[in-house]
Amino acid sequence: MNLIDHYVRKYLNLIELERKYEMEFHKEEIKRLGRKREEVGRAILNLKGTFLGEALGCTLVRFGRKKEFKTEISPGDVVLVSKDDPLKSDLYANVIYVGKNFIDVAFDIDVPKWVFKERVRIDLFINDITFKRMKEALLKIAKEKPKLLYIILGIEKPEKPFREDINIEFYDKSLNESQRYAVKMAVLNKDLYLIHGPPGTGKTRTLTEVIVQEVRFNKHKVLATADSNIAADNILEYLLKKYPDLNVVRVGHPTRINKELIEHSLPYLIETHEKYQEIKRIKEKIKKLKEERDKFLKPSPKWRRGLSDDKIVKIAKKNKDYRGIPKQKIKSMAEWIVRNRVIKRFVDKLDKIEKDIVDDILKKADVVVATNSMAGSEILKDYYFDVAVIDEASQAMEPSCLIPITKANKLIMAGDHKQLPPTVLSDNEELKKTLFEKLINKYPEFSTILEIQYRMNEKIMEFPNRMFYNNRLKAHESVKNITLLDLIKDVDEEDRDIINEKPVQFIHVDGEEKRDKESPSYYNIEEANKVLWVVKKLVKYNIPLSVITPYDAQVRYLRRLFEENNLDVEVNTVDGFQGRENEAIVISFVRTRKFGFLKDLRRLNVAITRAKRKLILIGNKNLLKQHPVYNEMLSWAES
Repeated sequence: MNLIDHYVRKYLNLIELERKYEMEFHKEEIKRLGRKREEVGRAILNLKGTFLGEALGCTLVRFGRKKEFKTEISPGDVVLVSKDDPLKSDLYANVIYVGKNFIDVAFDIDVPKWVFKERVRIDLFINDITFKRMKEALLKIAKEKPKLLYIILGIEKPEKPFREDINIEFYDKSLNESQRYAVKMAVLNKDLYLIHGPPGTGKTRTLTEVIVQEVRFNKHKVLATADSNIAADNILEYLLKKYPDLNVVRVGHPTRINKELIEHSLPYLIETHEKYQEIKRIKEKIKKLKEERDKFLKPSPKWRRGLSDDKIVKIAKKNKDYRGIPKQKIKSMAEWIVRNRVIKRFVDKLDKIEKDIVDDILKKADVVVATNSMAGSEILKDYYFDVAVIDEASQAMEPSCLIPITKANKLIMAGDHKQLPPTVLSDNEELKKTLFEKLINKYPEFSTILEIQYRMNEKIMEFPNRMFYNNRLKAHESVKNITLLDLIKDVDEEDRDIINEKPVQFIHVDGEEKRDKESPSYYNIEEANKVLWVVKKLVKYNIPLSVITPYDAQVRYLRRLFEENNLDVEVNTVDGFQGRENEAIVISFVRTRKFGFLKDLRRLNVAITRAKRKLILIGNKNLLKQHPVYNEMLSWAES
């Protein structure tokens, strides 16, 4: 077996394994928890559907109830909709919006009537289409064997630029030196370039300039992707804000695209295209023809009795009974068939017009923005690009990145392999190690790190900079010395233990870790109470803050605790908060006996690099000091 076949077969097996794990996780949890799955936030019960209308080719339904709910289900998720047993349902929908006591979803198919009755249940479920597209990408590269595959496997090396002393005019004048260097090298390299962007260093902003330079300097057509819809929307937002004259099209399911960006989505551009009125007229004709057709007998196997459509029409003209089928039934079936053929001709015409519209829109686009998965959709099947630009590449499994890679000759990736890897339920180390990390280790000369961070006080930056980034980072003057006291005029004496000029504080709690009954997760009551005490002080001064913790069970406990105290403060897992920031961050470490997945130091890096002005670490010193890195963290916090 050659290297390419081995590579493809290995990843086909790994993603099938991951698919089975994900499906089994949801099925097993539905079976194990039953109605209690709502308590862990992955189901909503006792709902009733209300028809909201149709938009961008989808049927919109609102599922609501009187009692409010807390849920992990969020816009863009795929959900399983059921009446009695979720495991016997095959009705899927995309989540558009989640309110306090309702959830809006979009169906791509006709909606059954039971959806609009009582006792409907919604469950978070697997998005199987992504796995299908990863497999298709693997089979495609095995067949086509593009140069990028040879580079990935180390069979060939990327080509260096012919010249590096070429001047490039930067459109974003405020880029710093390390950002400009990254842009220039990404644009000049022929096959591959990697941009390492630590927290707060303006990675997406830099990548946006890269995209524009690829279009204007290299005259390239660009496919820009990211693993999540949120990250893809971020690319689109940056491009629109900085370069409004660029022709950018966002490809994706309309329910998963930020509403404020929808005017740049392919579904919206189709509906506002000059040829779309013809589509509306044809759809109206099809609707009327279907109403007319359905007055006649549908030629089901019961009445057809092995007869072809042509035979039925032929017999009807003779006006006779046939094989025990009354002539009236034969004539009625013939009328149904004749009208159905007209409908089919109109549907074919409709498909052609829609394809012409899509071609017109996509051929004019300078940049197409999508998720990695959507790059493998039927819509983009026949489209190829000069360059694929992948953001958040360190959060995507390797086969996910292969989807856009199969559609381009050049690859530019941006990410930070020192932060969390992609979520892998099968816990397979091979899938956790991303393509970005492999390539940056294999070809360091085709990469650069962004060195100036614009997020946090330099003292917050100090420890992660030393531990993860070889002291390469520097705090920009605008954030170097920012503290909470910049936001507050007067602080009460009893609050100065938290509301002060110190950017980092550690608070020791003796509490006890407890195993959650409903999930393999942990919570700590004493630590949660200490978090509450800290949060109340921050809220008193209207300081924007978030609470993060590595454990789902602690998230749920803190949310209940805050609700009881009428506190509207965001609580999230470290994984769920990656890529975000706030003025103050409170971290609850939870564990007191064992480290568990606190041992994943990339999770620690993410947690401590979210804060701008104030980082408050709450945990058990006796446990944390047993680990050399956490012990160093304690020394840093106390200094």
